[in-house]
Amino acid sequence: MKKDKTVKIDAELLKRAEEFIKKEENRLRYSSIKQFIDNAVFDKLGKEKEEKKKDARNNR
Repeated sequence: MKKDKTVKIDAELLKRAEEFIKKEENRLRYSSIKQFIDNAVFDKLGKEKEEKKKDARNNR
């Protein structure tokens, strides 16, 4: 298993993420800022992969 690495995040993005997590409807889904960032990146990468597949199909 690989170790987690520390990354820097823009202060304004961090503030917005923390405000998002503090909302009542998001507290249970995201227990920490790390969990939120991990999920956001995972979702974004999945969407990018799907877009690539879609573009490849359209370019045939």
